[in-house]
Amino acid sequence: MKRKNSSRRAQAGFSLIELLIVVAIVGILAAVAVPKLLKNLETGRESAAIQTLRTVHNNQAQYNATKGRFGTLKELSEAGYIDSNYAGGGAVSGYIYNSSAETTQDQYCVQATRQAASTASRDFNVIEDGTIRWVETKTPSPVAHGEGTPLSGVGSGPAAPAAGTGAQPPAK
Repeated sequence: MKRKNSSRRAQAGFSLIELLIVVAIVGILAAVAVPKLLKNLETGRESAAIQTLRTVHNNQAQYNATKGRFGTLKELSEAGYIDSNYAGGGAVSGYIYNSSAETTQDQYCVQATRQAASTASRDFNVIEDGTIRWVETKTPSPVAHGEGTPLSGVGSGPAAPAAGTGAQPPAK
């Protein structure tokens, strides 16, 4: 009899309670990890949009130096300064990039508008002085020229010298 009982015990496997405990633990871990993952994805998309707008501003400066005026995204793309995906009106990393109708010799505004409300929580723009501004809304909406909150750490006016370039504050 003992032999039969011990062989049954060796083949028994996991009990239902043990499996339920494992499923509960996995569920708790998923409940904690998924919101953090979604927030990290949102932050990554916003960071990509900000970096793209910085690149657009630098390319606008180059275009202005060669053509004597600022260009639309389409003109920048045709001149080879930016990828055509940004000028085509399609979404890139969850954001749609548009040049405002205000593109002139002296000013421009490029907007990065979320494709959907679930993409991120902020929309952005960059204008001729290099200031990137943002507006946080529940629904995606373009940020008009000069509107929105400037990003912290991004000053208005001409680009400041990079750290470590030897630029010193004025002597007193």
